[in-house]
Amino acid sequence: MALHVEDEGQGEPVVLAHAGVTDRRVWDAAVPVLVAAGYRVIRYDQPGYGLSPRPTGPHSLVADALDVLAATGVESVHWVGLSQGGATGVDVALAQSGRIRSLALVAPGMSGYDWPALPGREGRMAAWERHDGAGLALEMLRLWGPLSFDEAGRLRADDPAAAVVLDQADWFLQDEQEVEEPAAEPRLGEIAVPTLIVLGDRDVEPITDIGRRYEKGIRDAGLVMLSGADHLLPLRVPDQLHPLLLDHLSRARTARN
Repeated sequence: MALHVEDEGQGEPVVLAHAGVTDRRVWDAAVPVLVAAGYRVIRYDQPGYGLSPRPTGPHSLVADALDVLAATGVESVHWVGLSQGGATGVDVALAQSGRIRSLALVAPGMSGYDWPALPGREGRMAAWERHDGAGLALEMLRLWGPLSFDEAGRLRADDPAAAVVLDQADWFLQDEQEVEEPAAEPRLGEIAVPTLIVLGDRDVEPITDIGRRYEKGIRDAGLVMLSGADHLLPLRVPDQLHPLLLDHLSRARTARN
């Protein structure tokens, strides 16, 4: 499957991987910052998202990621992933450790995590059952991007997250196509690359739990909690997130040299 890939800049390669409720555009603000800092920035739409075609059957997010590395001709990369994109970076590091130079896990997911029921499940299920893609996308935004709404529950005008999430409406109605990867937590001690974990204080509790598990399981991992941010940190607090990423990447580059 030919995924949509964007490749900009020169220097050490950095992959920006998006969340399962967004496409590559969640990283729009980060790309020019990283390119200006001297990095080659690669981002892509996962199958079914953004400009990538829908999968024709089950597929592995790890295999998709490795296909992107092959398509761009890079052997190893610094991996920056949001949510599901973070989980994929960890899974790649566990599957082929030499392919990952460092990890920046932003509000990360985790393969094999035992998820509890999340707030608003009834509304999401009702939208699914009536095949209401727009309604389901709105409920997904309420869960993962509560800062998109005012105190009365109305979508804020000119919200930066709205288009990125709501544009996935048709895809949210499709059945899951991703192959389940092996549970990551039992093997986190195998990861020996510089790792940064960034969380938002307005995110759902399981994401905070996952972040703490990564901090505990990965050697010398560092965790930062940012205020005023829900799950969509690249859109909410770019001015706080970008310096953290640049410092992390600089330290990782120095450690390699």
